[in-house]
Amino acid sequence: MTTDRHSDNVQQFEQWSSTYEYDLMQYFVAYIHRAVLDVVNQVVKDRSPESVLDVGCGTGRLLRRAAPRWPKAKLIGVDPAEGMVTVAHQLTPNALVFLAGSEALALPDGSLEVALSTISFHHWNDQAAGVREVARVLRPGGCFCLADIRMPIGLSWAIHHHGPNDPRVMAEYFAQAGLQVAVQKFVLSRFILITAGIKP
Repeated sequence: MTTDRHSDNVQQFEQWSSTYEYDLMQYFVAYIHRAVLDVVNQVVKDRSPESVLDVGCGTGRLLRRAAPRWPKAKLIGVDPAEGMVTVAHQLTPNALVFLAGSEALALPDGSLEVALSTISFHHWNDQAAGVREVARVLRPGGCFCLADIRMPIGLSWAIHHHGPNDPRVMAEYFAQAGLQVAVQKFVLSRFILITAGIKP
């Protein structure tokens, strides 16, 4: 079930979609995108994946950054905000982008090699279910790399974020989904936690 808080988050991103690409925050996000792709390369040992999914893809920036790094990969993005999906279609025509939340990806079991998510996890309505759903669509040996903001729990709830992104909690979510944590590290002075897991 979608909560009011989740609906409010999606509505905010609907309104933001037309100007999202030009927001100054994108300079900060670009650094995180580079860090996430570097971690994935570390985990998959520079093997070129056949398929890459971005959960909470927004306007497709991370997919566009991934394209030259993995030129043969099939690029897929999902986002719960229709406006973001519309802009992603326009700016990322080489990717398959569709409307979906993290908890219901509408992709076959074991169909993807790499899944990514950057700075959207705190908006997921059911974080544990979302991680399980990503694990479901990964092939054995597939990698899920998730980066999100880490903040004090009081501030987290005050600004409508779901949880404080604690490393132990994240590792537990991954373990419950059947993913083995391969890398967990902080970037940007411990403001961003990156967790990467492998599906056995």
